[in-house]
Amino acid sequence: MSMSLRLIEIFHKKGKADDLDFLLKDTPILDTWHDHLPDGQTVSNVLIKSENTEFIIDLVEKYFSPIGSYRLVILPVEATIPRPEEPAKEEKTREKTPERISIEELYQKMTTISETSKKYIIMATIACIVAAIGLLKDDVAVIIGSMVIAPLLGPNMALSLATTLADFKLARKAIITNFTGFSFVLGISIVIGAFMNVDPAMPQIALRSNVSHYYIALALATGVAGAYAITKGVAEAMVGVMVAVAILPPLVAAGLLFGSKHWIDGTGALLLSVVNLVCINLSGVVTFILEGIQPKKWWEAKLAKKAVIIAITIWVLLLFILAILILLEQKIKLASVS
Repeated sequence: MSMSLRLIEIFHKKGKADDLDFLLKDTPILDTWHDHLPDGQTVSNVLIKSENTEFIIDLVEKYFSPIGSYRLVILPVEATIPRPEEPAKEEKTREKTPERISIEELYQKMTTISETSKKYIIMATIACIVAAIGLLKDDVAVIIGSMVIAPLLGPNMALSLATTLADFKLARKAIITNFTGFSFVLGISIVIGAFMNVDPAMPQIALRSNVSHYYIALALATGVAGAYAITKGVAEAMVGVMVAVAILPPLVAAGLLFGSKHWIDGTGALLLSVVNLVCINLSGVVTFILEGIQPKKWWEAKLAKKAVIIAITIWVLLLFILAILILLEQKIKLASVS
């Protein structure tokens, strides 16, 4: 099977099980069964391939929403015995079923990993300290280690998803988390830089302060990889490292340089961090759109379309302004050297 399995549990009133079986008779389900609960409810269990989750959810919601009094729960399935056979009806709905996890699963995941929690702050702080040591000691392995533990993927992908869905509540949460993480990382690295002998010529630091427009392409690719991996249900660990590559080392380098009063070099590293942040969110929004992520209700979809156009316009404008600032920073650096 191309993807993992999902078990959809539908809690509803008794007497609807037969209707549900009729509703799903031409859909690509692997198995279905019903359990009657003591409180007068019935729980209908539907086993499906994960790429069919959204299609089944839409059918169930359209049927039960006018009736009310139902609850739909989506559970991941590691394995099932006996092994399920491929659904005979799958080809009929192939065009309707995007090969990705459902919007509901995606939204719940983004809501969880974009919170400004104690864990997030602690992991960001540790990642900052480890990255600072790696930069100062010119140790690539240590820098990579800092990227592994940096919790930067969640809030950035959450912001891209919030933009795509025009969900201002999720956007606010993601912006606060991003700002908190940036502030902690930059502040701690400035303090470290104030007490350490930071040489802008150190290879790993110079690499982050000498801004190149090639980094824009890298950050755009990073955003695509992050959004694509999440929508496909792929483990985000390695993609999270890629996002951290684009954001964490330049931001820590900027703080170290600012703390040591190397203002021009520090500005270059900070510009690189901001450029990468803009590119990741821009490409994340575009990827979510191409994957068919949008609100289900037509009026929400209309609002989301406007929000996406505005957001993309802002991101592109910011990217243009930052590209100009990078050119100015490079000219100032060359002038100061000469």
